[in-house]
Amino acid sequence: MIVIDKPAGMPVHPSQGHYDDTASNALAYYFAQQGEPFVARSVGRLDRDTSGLVLFARHELSACILAEQMRRREIHREYRAICTGTLPECGIIDAPIARAHGSTIERIIDSERGDRAVTHYTRLTVKNGFSLAAVRLETGRTHQIRVHMKHIGHPLPGDFLYNPDYSVIQRQALHAYRLAFHHPITRQQMEFTAPIPQDMIQILA
Repeated sequence: MIVIDKPAGMPVHPSQGHYDDTASNALAYYFAQQGEPFVARSVGRLDRDTSGLVLFARHELSACILAEQMRRREIHREYRAICTGTLPECGIIDAPIARAHGSTIERIIDSERGDRAVTHYTRLTVKNGFSLAAVRLETGRTHQIRVHMKHIGHPLPGDFLYNPDYSVIQRQALHAYRLAFHHPITRQQMEFTAPIPQDMIQILA
């Protein structure tokens, strides 16, 4: 396995318009330089403009074991999010998320069509009209943190879908800060953290 600290603006996998500028491409190049084979097998994913830790399996066996850990919710990820306004000290957001009508990417809160989505958050600090929060997902819906924070009135700045205010940052202020899981072969407890990037730090400077 390998864990990388993905920068904002880089997709995890190739897609339309992003054929050769992804984390998978970068890893393929890196291992080609080492003379080692590589097949991109990401365990979980991040949105293109979310920075932080991404886990890749190096071969099929570890991919299967890590996927099972993911299914059993044994892979723990914690995010850092900057939210507009003063967030409550802590809370749990339990609001179902569905795809917005007529859109392939936008998500909305929808009590009739939505899948259950649960987000736990703790406010860490407040400065310059923004709150820094530690966020943990109980479920893994697309855009869950971004949709839930908008739902409670504290959207992430720089979010082109849910709060297109680019006055302090040019992308959603969201970072995958911590990743913990068991090594797929040795079962050793593994834990990684990635520092919050500068474009988020300057909002609170």
